Amino acid sequence: MIETVSTESPQTEAPTDAKPEVCIFHTGPAVPQMLLGEEVVGVGGAELQLAAIVRGLRERGWSISFALRGSKPGETPTCVNGIRLIRAQSTRRGVPILRFFTHTLPSNLNLIRQAGADVYVMRGVGWQSGLLAWACRRYAHRFILWLASITDPTCGTRRHSRLAVQERWLARYGLRHADVIVAQTRDQQRLLREHQGLDSVLIRNIWPMDESEYVAPADPPEVFWAASVQELKRPELFLEIAQRLEDIRFCMAAAPAPGKAELYQDIRAEAAKIPNVDFLGFVPFREIDKYYARASAYLCTSTIEGFPNTFLQAWSHGRPVVSTFDPDEVICEHNLGFHCQDLDELVSAVRTACENSSDYAERVRTYLRKYHSPEVIMPQIERVLLGE
Repeated sequence: MIETVSTESPQTEAPTDAKPEVCIFHTGPAVPQMLLGEEVVGVGGAELQLAAIVRGLRERGWSISFALRGSKPGETPTCVNGIRLIRAQSTRRGVPILRFFTHTLPSNLNLIRQAGADVYVMRGVGWQSGLLAWACRRYAHRFILWLASITDPTCGTRRHSRLAVQERWLARYGLRHADVIVAQTRDQQRLLREHQGLDSVLIRNIWPMDESEYVAPADPPEVFWAASVQELKRPELFLEIAQRLEDIRFCMAAAPAPGKAELYQDIRAEAAKIPNVDFLGFVPFREIDKYYARASAYLCTSTIEGFPNTFLQAWSHGRPVVSTFDPDEVICEHNLGFHCQDLDELVSAVRTACENSSDYAERVRTYLRKYHSPEVIMPQIERVLLGE
């Protein structure tokens, strides 16, 4: 069932006739709640990026709507700062397995029709992107598919895909029938060509540059880690590094990933045994910036990422990044920290980064300003939305 959309007047400048109406499709309530200034447990990089992009588009006079899944009456408002929220309620009716065809697909098709937008945007590849691609072709809308992970280009490959078997054919259909595919990195573009034979537009992640004066990190040095607790983030590797560097503080902002409560409790219990580790648990986004600001370096131990917002936030404070993942090799190419392959390299790099943290300050902030600022990224997004 689709709720009636409020006719509340936008609170910002009305869009010009030349700009098509844009619908951000199939998101949860996290982004609207972020736009309202609320905190959401487990908010990811895709949600942070969407919130920043939507704010930028509204400031430039675009008409934006969100199509939300799984909302309940009264769970979210129907308008946030002039952005329409169109909601589909979750249902447990119908026979399991068949429910996907009898209720889930029809509900999502109704959601697309209810939005009535000219351009539909989805971030991340899944069965929903295939459905949206089909509907946009049928109803003559434009569909822009934004890659969110290094695994998205390989969604149809059993060996590399993280998707369930039943999702892969729809996900691949979405890739092949999107009007435009947007990649976060050159690595994603390369994989998309290799595995799907498809081209894409490169638009890097957006991050507002804090132009305030550089503030030196805390003394003694501290290393910060922020992620959801799941296997691909390798939080246990962070703890191993901390045990090897007893004279450095390690701070861990960690939220349990869905279905990973047992792993979360194991990591929390292990962290409690290490004297130089502070396990913070979940930290609201409005509060997490202070931990980047006081750290000497940011540490990433993931095996899979898109382009981490955590890197951008660390660089905005002039901090180097030590990471097991280097998107497009920007860390190495621009000397923004260290890309490491094993535990010994990580231990050595963390110590070096902490001892020389201030040497990176101007370099990493210059990189962020040049490649990821709203002044650079927003015009690129607008050109894609306009079909230029």
